[in-house]
Amino acid sequence: MSDRVRLPADTELDDRLAFGLTARQLMILCAGGLAGYCLFSLAKTVLPPPVAAAAAVPAVVVGVLLALGRHHGLPADRFALAATRFFARPRLRLLAPEGIPAPLPSAPARPAMTALDLPVRAVFGSGLVELTTGGFCLLLRASATGFALRSDDEQQALVEAFGRFLNGLADRIQIAVHSQPVDLTSWAAHLERSVPESASGLLRSAAAAHARFVAELGSHAEVRQREIVLVLNTRTRERSEAKTTLERRASETVDLLQSAGVELRRLSGAETARLLARTLDPPGPPPGTE
Repeated sequence: MSDRVRLPADTELDDRLAFGLTARQLMILCAGGLAGYCLFSLAKTVLPPPVAAAAAVPAVVVGVLLALGRHHGLPADRFALAATRFFARPRLRLLAPEGIPAPLPSAPARPAMTALDLPVRAVFGSGLVELTTGGFCLLLRASATGFALRSDDEQQALVEAFGRFLNGLADRIQIAVHSQPVDLTSWAAHLERSVPESASGLLRSAAAAHARFVAELGSHAEVRQREIVLVLNTRTRERSEAKTTLERRASETVDLLQSAGVELRRLSGAETARLLARTLDPPGPPPGTE
């Protein structure tokens, strides 16, 4: 399949009132025009009219960009609001359920920090995750499929199978992609040690050459490991009922996505905890400290 379709990030479209614009876009345009007119009225009292008009142009341009612009399918005003919130919050976040205490008067200045708002309350041995919102979720690890290597008919069949899965959804799901660097030095050393002493000289030389290639690959480029996780959610607040519901949905999801060439495996409680630890603090806790 050569054609690609971009899906917008906001699928809930607003009604268009006039000139193909929504009420939100019209309000932003009016606000930008009003701000430009106010700037022009103030500036022309002390500046020539052409200079005053030039001073008012930036306000109008900003209003037009916020009203009509889009970034990856998201309206420009919402993207600007999200960016403002992101840069306004402290980058340093700490695990402090009771809040960060105020610094002592004699203590040196410390960087801006805030408490880390974790959405997870508990991880059970069955893999069930209790959320702070009162609901539960279950994590499934997905294996990638060689979509680009398939023929056009096979690609069409996979897309249709994935479409049937999406059309059958009745509750929310999340598809999370986790990427982290991979250290190939230990893998290269493992390759050299894995060749038995009784192997032939050609086999040992081939293994040594491959180990050198792996080590050089890690030294010249950053190799990353990608992990795809499917998150099933439920708003049920009762634990046993949520477990039954999510296990049934997990079984149905495995069967539906198997026809799309995607293999799913349910994560246990220990695997879920390690995944969350790596996500919150890459590369995660040291071995043996989970």
